[in-house]
Amino acid sequence: MIIPNLDVIIGAITSIAQPLIKDKLDRSETVIKLLKKFNLNPEHPLPDFSSVYVYTLVEYGVGKPKPILQLFREEEIKQAFRQAFDRNSPAILIEGGERFLDTYAFGDEIKDLGIDIRREFAAFSAVFLAVTKRTRNPKEAYTNHQIDSVHKQIIAVQERLDRLPTLEGIRTEMARLAVENNPALPAATETAAKSQGFALAQQMRGWFEILGYDFEPYQVWEDNYFEWIIQIPVRRGRFDRILIRGIAGEAGIQDVAALRQSVATQKTDEGWLVTARRIAKAARNEVDKPENRHLDCYTFDELIDVDADFSSYIQWLKNEVNRRQIDGKYVPLGCTKAELDSVNKRQIDASYYGEEDGWIDGYIDLWMDDPVKEHISVLGEFGTGKLGLLFTTLGRLCSDINRQRTEELNGLGCL
Repeated sequence: MIIPNLDVIIGAITSIAQPLIKDKLDRSETVIKLLKKFNLNPEHPLPDFSSVYVYTLVEYGVGKPKPILQLFREEEIKQAFRQAFDRNSPAILIEGGERFLDTYAFGDEIKDLGIDIRREFAAFSAVFLAVTKRTRNPKEAYTNHQIDSVHKQIIAVQERLDRLPTLEGIRTEMARLAVENNPALPAATETAAKSQGFALAQQMRGWFEILGYDFEPYQVWEDNYFEWIIQIPVRRGRFDRILIRGIAGEAGIQDVAALRQSVATQKTDEGWLVTARRIAKAARNEVDKPENRHLDCYTFDELIDVDADFSSYIQWLKNEVNRRQIDGKYVPLGCTKAELDSVNKRQIDASYYGEEDGWIDGYIDLWMDDPVKEHISVLGEFGTGKLGLLFTTLGRLCSDINRQRTEELNGLGCL
């Protein structure tokens, strides 16, 4: 597909009166009409870049101000998305987008809107990533009957994005989308590594921003690793410069050597090697050597533990479970879950989870393992056991966390 004039598409999107698209159903109908107007199949768009980009612009753009949409007609922005699409590397979006936004002279129209431009860019990127993943390898998806209407799936993504007011929240959603096990994606090891590396980068960046760390312009994005330099305040007017090297797979001794070289080249105070997976014992032994005292290696969980200590909460929870005698008094509960129409949200059926399904505990386990979960609400009359269920579930989760940490220390941990 040859990409249409984006000004025409943006004009069609913004010509629709805002009051007409406040309702979710009206917005969905408007999006479908626009997609069809530009010869795009709302159910299953073609998997080429032009189709995906225009599809994303329509899905994202309905209801957005025109100055925001005009940002995505800029050639540098389009090229960043094209390269990310062609190389199947969402990290390119972050690198290209940050570079463009740092240098672009925004007009008064955008400034007057009072909108977080970086959040909007991230939201558009998240929709683009979701559409891309759902249009790759469509033949396999159709054969397995495992892919729903792309438009319906993007509605769910958009609803999650609308509930995330901060840039950090959007980046977390992008990380979730990057590692989402979508059946329309080819199961290539290289692709998986790229996605997991990107997911780690988004999670880590969000965590550093929460802690108030500043990022220097230095960035490196490769297929198997990425690098940043962050600044950590140590006293008034002073800060340490830390080179971060993130990798998707197991951290080994060669990664430590590469980190040491980058720290020397960039002349930073310290270097941190961070991975989403386990760290080889040889790598830990290497950073323990006196000559490498300025280097550290962490899993992402270990990195969080440096600044976030949940041990007091976990101990309180254990004491509360014992005090309430939850282990001896808890009675497994059945539950029903309403099945809703995806368009009008009306109940069309209900699912019952009983003993053969592991009761409500079994459903919660399924929900926890679901990569697209959002939130769960447990409703019931007074005295039916909701609080007991809560303490039992949290107790099991804490036990799982402790077991996972023990396995990581023994070199057996996974993500």
